[in-house]
Amino acid sequence: MAEQALVEPNVCNIIVSDKQKHLQYLTLEQARAQVARGVGLWDWASNDHIDGQGDDPDVVMACAGDIPTKETLAAVQILRREMPSLRIRVLNVVKLFALTQPSEHPHGLNDWDFDSLFTTDRPVIFNFHGYPWLIHRLTYRRHNHANFHVRGYKEMGNINTPLELAMNNQIDRFNLVIDVIDRVPGLGSRAAHLKEQMKDAILLHRSHAHQHGMDAADISHWRWSDQGTEPIQPEVTR
Repeated sequence: MAEQALVEPNVCNIIVSDKQKHLQYLTLEQARAQVARGVGLWDWASNDHIDGQGDDPDVVMACAGDIPTKETLAAVQILRREMPSLRIRVLNVVKLFALTQPSEHPHGLNDWDFDSLFTTDRPVIFNFHGYPWLIHRLTYRRHNHANFHVRGYKEMGNINTPLELAMNNQIDRFNLVIDVIDRVPGLGSRAAHLKEQMKDAILLHRSHAHQHGMDAADISHWRWSDQGTEPIQPEVTR
């Protein structure tokens, strides 16, 4: 995105950057292609296409922003490990205006492309680094808007660890797994044990943060690994 912002004429772009380490999930060419489209379907994290049948996913996990993306992938990793039959599609949004229609913004996806990605009738759990209402305003005219469940910043937090802050705003991996269990039809009773495990994990990690002032190592050093296939180790950069 920064590369495009530096060369794009006749527009005003604001670049916000921090000094933290961040995971890089795409090669440079893959990132350029995704920026051009605005939304990327991450095949390597999805499993709705593995059997080659091309059926719709049971749930769409969408994300925008560095921490929401990391927590979404961590939630997908848990779901794929604990419920391998659940068909998950992972979408990463780098241009928010891609969510609106072309008549509203030149970056907007047409209805056919939007529906093919987000489906017309499946639950969409959207993890966002800003206020949830923005995503709803951008998608309110889309066919599947009623099934969009956005998690984002609720002005909750103080001096917290990164995971604790995420849990306060319910954008963490454990709350996302619970959200999927609650939203996917017929999944609730079958996934009751997993839901209770996620509740216990929230309590455990809150206690760890209060006691040690930092997140547990398995949270701080988390890396994506596709269960059952060759692990994908994102590169850590500053």
